[in-house]
Order: sequence, then C-alpha cells, then structure tokens
Amino acid sequence: MAASVIDRFRELVVDESDPFYFDHPLDHVPGMLLFSGLLELAVRADELRSRGRPGRVVAGLGFTRFCELRTATSLSCTPVPGPNRAWTVAARQSGEEVCAGSIAFADDGPAAPDCARAAAPAPSRQTPSRQAPAELVHRHRPENVLVGEPVRRGRGVVEAAVLEPPAGPEPPPPFRGPVELVEAGRQFATMLEHQEHGRPMDVTLLWVALRLDIPYRLDRDVPLLLRWPTARVSGRRSHCAVTLADAATGADLGSLTYEAQAVDPEQYARARAR
Repeated sequence: MAASVIDRFRELVVDESDPFYFDHPLDHVPGMLLFSGLLELAVRADELRSRGRPGRVVAGLGFTRFCELRTATSLSCTPVPGPNRAWTVAARQSGEEVCAGSIAFADDGPAAPDCARAAAPAPSRQTPSRQAPAELVHRHRPENVLVGEPVRRGRGVVEAAVLEPPAGPEPPPPFRGPVELVEAGRQFATMLEHQEHGRPMDVTLLWVALRLDIPYRLDRDVPLLLRWPTARVSGRRSHCAVTLADAATGADLGSLTYEAQAVDPEQYARARAR
C-alpha cells in the first residue's frame, strides 16, 4: 500500500498506574494522554512517508467530551491530501469523538505569535529555578512539576523556567520531546489561572483546545523558559497563549496555546452526571 494513502488505527493504552499521566487519581483519561497517543500514532505514520525526523511539530486539537476510563478508545490518523506532512487525527469511544484535530510535521522554522514576539524582553540574566508549588500546577508528585515559580519581567511579561525532571533510576533522554514541553506549558497556564486571574484552588480546568508549534526535539543543554505577555481574553473560558524561548539568548522557539473550561466542584459533578 502506498505510504500516501495509509490510514493508521490503534487502541489507546491506558495505564492508571503510570506516575506521569496519572499523577493523582482521575475519573477520566487525561488530555495529555490523548495528545501523547495521537502524536505517537502520527509520528509512526509520518515515518512511512518521509525520511528523517521532523524539525517541528504543529498541531491543533479540540476536546469535545470526557474520555472515559472503562471504555476502549480508538485512535485514528489519516493523511491530509497534498505534498505536506499533515495528518487528521481523532480519538473515539463507542463511535463518538472525544478529541480530534490535526498534527503536521515540518523541517524547521520559528513560529511564535506576533504579539508574543513584540512583547519579548531581553534575555533574563537570572533564570528562575525554584520549583513551582505542586498544587498551583495541579500536580501531586513533586517529580512531575516541570516549571519554576513565575517571575514578572516589567509590567507586561510573566516568565517561568522549564525545569529538568529530578534524577530517577533511569536517566532522561538527552532531548525534550513535545509531550514534556506541552505538559510544562500546561502547568504554566494553570499556574497563571490561579496567581494572575484569581481562580480558586478547587477549580478544575477541562481542556477545550490545544494548539502548538514547537521543535520536535530540543537538547537538554538548552535552557528554556515560558513567556506570557500579560493579557486576559474576555469570556468564561480560560485562554492562555505562551511563547517557548531560549533562556540564554531570548530567542523565540515556538508557541503553545491552551483553552479550557474552568469549573468548580459542583459544576464538575453535574458535568460528570450527564
């Protein structure tokens, strides 16, 4: 079968004992696991069509309903017609979409949004390295906290360092991949909701959309920070667009955008009872 017409399918593996994806007990499959599964499927499909590893990954995903733990989740990956390296992806349970969108691969090129690029300050002389409080980033295990405490640069920018995972029984890979970078960005966006926007600590942020344009791999020797130009999008949903930057040079490396629905415990219970 020609690589240009290959469709890929697989079932999502859900391991509730995984200390990263299930950092604490959940009553649904986390959005990070859906993203990871769809990305891995697209990477494998792309390897059949292209030579070498991609320089960047560009993705846009929408999350339409809860993905349940006790129901099989099928993942699909279909090529977008044309000479590009783009794929339409979806996760389904009992025939219903729980997550869908596109994932594309490119050789290289910066992609920070214009507004973030215009607001970018000079590189910081001191990159914050103190770990953010776990509760502010909705993590329970300290080893899963991937961002430092936020630091305000002037009146218009908030930054946080991307931290190295603590040493474990096995050394981490020599590069940071998209899952690690997306999780660091999620933690930064979550922290901003509480510290900058005053969300109560018992609020749950349910992913609605994720967009990203980031390097596929970054050497761990490159110091990274996340930069947010202070702005609040009107409306009830949480919306956070951040820039991934080289902490040593200040250069923009990519962008991450998160949209979520903020619900209190009572609203969450009603949503789960539907």
